[in-house]
Amino acid sequence: MKAAGFTLLELLLVIVLMAVALGVLSFGLGRGLEAARERQALRDIVGALRQARTQSVLSGLPQEVRFDLPGHRFQAPGQALGHWPADLGLQLTTAADLGAAVAFFPDGSSSGGHLLLARGAQAWRIDVGWLLGDVRLQALP
Repeated sequence: MKAAGFTLLELLLVIVLMAVALGVLSFGLGRGLEAARERQALRDIVGALRQARTQSVLSGLPQEVRFDLPGHRFQAPGQALGHWPADLGLQLTTAADLGAAVAFFPDGSSSGGHLLLARGAQAWRIDVGWLLGDVRLQALP
């Protein structure tokens, strides 16, 4: 008569398969969290720029969004300090006399410029129009 049950080899095979599945799942979740942090950082930067423009128009005073490029931080007037992931590169092009900042003026215009953000093969561009102060985000091919 043969006993019912699993052999040690079968049990080890199931454990190995479960470990591989968990490894693949954790890798996928990690990538998903990185992508979510990227999207949130982009939304935060665009939101800070748009909010500064709105505040400038409503208050009648110039407003600046300042960037600390080495510290991966940005600050808009009246808003909490924002951050972007350290492995997300940011390059800012704006008026030379402002330093690392984008200025908005009461008539709705701005100093203009753009921000290039990149991680690996992915890149985004945030354009700030100088005439209307409009802020646009686009993914680059």
